[in-house]
Amino acid sequence: MTFDENIGNLCIINGETVEKESLALYTSEKYKAFYEVLKIIKGIPLFYEDHFMRLKSSMNKASYELAISKRDLKDQIKKVCALNSFSDCNVKVIVLQYGAEQITIICINKFYYPTKQEYDNGVVCCTANLTRTNPNIKIINTSYKDEIKRVVEEKKAFEVLLVNDEGKITEGGKSNAFFVKGNKIYTSPEDYILVGITRKYVVDVCKKLGYEVIETLIGVDSLTSFDAAFITGTSINVLPIRCIDNYEIDSAKNPTTQHVMVGYNSLVSSYINEN
Repeated sequence: MTFDENIGNLCIINGETVEKESLALYTSEKYKAFYEVLKIIKGIPLFYEDHFMRLKSSMNKASYELAISKRDLKDQIKKVCALNSFSDCNVKVIVLQYGAEQITIICINKFYYPTKQEYDNGVVCCTANLTRTNPNIKIINTSYKDEIKRVVEEKKAFEVLLVNDEGKITEGGKSNAFFVKGNKIYTSPEDYILVGITRKYVVDVCKKLGYEVIETLIGVDSLTSFDAAFITGTSINVLPIRCIDNYEIDSAKNPTTQHVMVGYNSLVSSYINEN
């Protein structure tokens, strides 16, 4: 395991502030590593409660208990931002488990937020015959991460859409995928994916806006039947797709996509203002 995505000079390990060099002590493959990446806006961890519960749930599914309290973890996330002079960034929380030993690491994570042009025009996605092992447990898998990076670079894409053995799209390498047809919005069932927190709120927004949300797997061979598509994630919010492999789709100009983008952004603003 590596900490190559850390961009802060200071981190917090088990509640203590340390220099980034201390991370080298925790790269052993003996650890099982659970994690969450949170988006920080104006110093506020977005949808913190959901991230905490998902971290706890991931550990419980692997028969472990998260030791740190909800309040202490939130305080330490805010502290690591202040220590590194960040108010808008991504923070990574990693919980290492080896037997009864548990180590909590909090650091500033490398991040990329889409540009206005990418939101206005959409991004390029590609497909690849890949699936995530144990998608409902958010655990660090270096080989999976490296393969996603390789495919994205090779195909010059923003994101890769994972396709299972039946030719169905399950999710994005780092995102969840949605497909639009008229007033209906399609997304994969939860059993097949890592259920993103952004996805959860986007589904809520879609329903509140009056769209029917249908959970079903979409076949690669049926992509041409959809009006639009978008991906969702912690760093990207709701991001339109303009191309999937060789299929061009003008999602950014689609009224449904635009409606959902505005609705989600409004929800985020409300959360930050209330917290």
